[in-house]
Amino acid sequence: MKVQLYAVCLNKEWEWHLTIHPMTDIQYWFEQYAADAGLVLFEPFISLGQGVRMLHKLSSASSVLVGENDKGMLHHFRHVAKECGLRNSESFEMGKNSSEMLKQEKVPKVKLDSEVYAKLVAACTGRALLIEEFEQLLEASGIGLGVGEAWPSYLQLAHLNGDVTLENGLRMEEFRDWGRMFRTRMAYCCRRCGSSDEQMFWASCQHCGQDCPYCEACLTMGRTRFCSLLILGIPRDNRIKSLPEQKFADEGLAQENLQAYIEPWGLSEAQARASLEGLRFICGEKSKVGKSPLSQAPRRFLIWAVTGAGKTEMIFPLVHHTVANGGRVLIATPRKDVVLELQPRIARAFSGCSVVTLYGGSQQRWEQGVITIATTHQLIRFHEAFDLVIIDEIDAFPYHNNPMLTYAAAKVCKPSGVNILLSATPPKITRQEAERGRLPHVRVSVRFHKNPLPVPERIAVSSLNKLIPSRNLPNLLLAKLLVSVERGAQLFVFVPSIQLVEPMVNLLRAKLNQGGNTVCVEGTSSKDAARAEKVQRFRNRDLQLLVTTTILERGVTVPKSDVFILDADSKLFDEAALVQMAGRAGRSKDDPAGMVYFAAKEFTHSQKEAIRQIQKMNRIARKQGYFERGK
Repeated sequence: MKVQLYAVCLNKEWEWHLTIHPMTDIQYWFEQYAADAGLVLFEPFISLGQGVRMLHKLSSASSVLVGENDKGMLHHFRHVAKECGLRNSESFEMGKNSSEMLKQEKVPKVKLDSEVYAKLVAACTGRALLIEEFEQLLEASGIGLGVGEAWPSYLQLAHLNGDVTLENGLRMEEFRDWGRMFRTRMAYCCRRCGSSDEQMFWASCQHCGQDCPYCEACLTMGRTRFCSLLILGIPRDNRIKSLPEQKFADEGLAQENLQAYIEPWGLSEAQARASLEGLRFICGEKSKVGKSPLSQAPRRFLIWAVTGAGKTEMIFPLVHHTVANGGRVLIATPRKDVVLELQPRIARAFSGCSVVTLYGGSQQRWEQGVITIATTHQLIRFHEAFDLVIIDEIDAFPYHNNPMLTYAAAKVCKPSGVNILLSATPPKITRQEAERGRLPHVRVSVRFHKNPLPVPERIAVSSLNKLIPSRNLPNLLLAKLLVSVERGAQLFVFVPSIQLVEPMVNLLRAKLNQGGNTVCVEGTSSKDAARAEKVQRFRNRDLQLLVTTTILERGVTVPKSDVFILDADSKLFDEAALVQMAGRAGRSKDDPAGMVYFAAKEFTHSQKEAIRQIQKMNRIARKQGYFERGK
């Protein structure tokens, strides 16, 4: 992106600026300040990255008075250009502009359509877009023809009016490196995903005419260079107005009558309690005074609920409350299949609201909805757009241990908004924050059917690397498998790697289909093109046993199921994975006591901690009186 630098004098005070459309700035300042303004424009155009670097130095050089004299100003400008590494720094020239020149039409006036301008600003609201994405947005919104080639002038005017912010893609920070004899060094940080120097890659750039850094971390979402233009839509203070016909826009619901947002959803006692705590937290912000909304960071609240507790149902009152009060909601989840599964449920529950789904290849990419359901990577394209942001499965790939997505989740929420974190197995740092009182939270220790979580039973067996070549299964493991088969359960058999799936399928087929038994055994993994079909057959009970990896550790519910985790001592199975896999059993009220087995040679710390966590949740639920006597 090419820009021009200029200095403008307002009430005898000089300021440095850069612009993507100089004529717009000239007209803007002289229409605002008339004869009280003076403007000096420097040519030629330079890349946005070079312009940002120069603007930083020019604005911080307080020793040089801009506008003191023409020769001194130009000399100073050329000197700064040379310091910033610009080639042909001596070729820069300057030209003065005045309000008289505008009046006499010596400077061409920019004519913009106010209706098109309003549509463009509205379309950009809450977005974080590169130029290519901005152009796609204009076309999808039907604004492209109205803007034509004039979009730089519309954008620059929106920037001057404070309706959008124009930044370069990477933020630059200057510091002294003690490891290099305190020499000044530049560090870069991606404004889109928050990635720092380690994720920057330097390559030649046609705009800069030299090497320019870009962010590799979010490259799949577009190339963000130091000289890339990043358009940030300023969040609107006035929230989306709910349509009169929406059943959620009942103005008679007082804010303090939070129970009214819970009653329509038929929640269990434990679910209702968690939702009420979430609502109280959301409303708690409204009671705070003395803080500007723009000075706040989004607040976080954790719903720590056991597997099968019905987390989706718990968020309905929170969504209900936000929508009823004119806010926008984002529900972010790690996987596309969960987005597609949630969409019809949310659309049915909130039939009066527009629901948009975003994922790779989504047809609704540029639509704006009252409720947005998206994969976590899609968050990079938003900026302070939502009043309520719900992040599902914060412990799951790709969100867990991914600073980029954590950064994205924080920046898509309005500063005055709330982030709701959902997890059955929060990461260790998050658990510690909650247990030490640093993170407001609520625990849901019981499933909706009010029965204890199945506690895993340990089976001591050799590793699969020994069992598979021997074509044999230990008697105890085989006996447990046969008991589950005979009781008519669906069997999840988890193995730690894709390479073990097919050999284990063959071994189980041979051992379980003896003596007249007929057990349909299949295997699947992330590399299986027929995975969705096999999972559906498993749900339909056409398959009785499914060998799989952690790809099915969450998101799949089969009413009557038992779980066998083979090589449970594998380093690939941490505490969270073991709890999630164990959580596939006992999810149905008709079969709440499904069986879970940890089959391994060693009894690892992860296994012990997983069992301890499950037992702890059962103790909490029992203490809270959720279980029937004797359970």
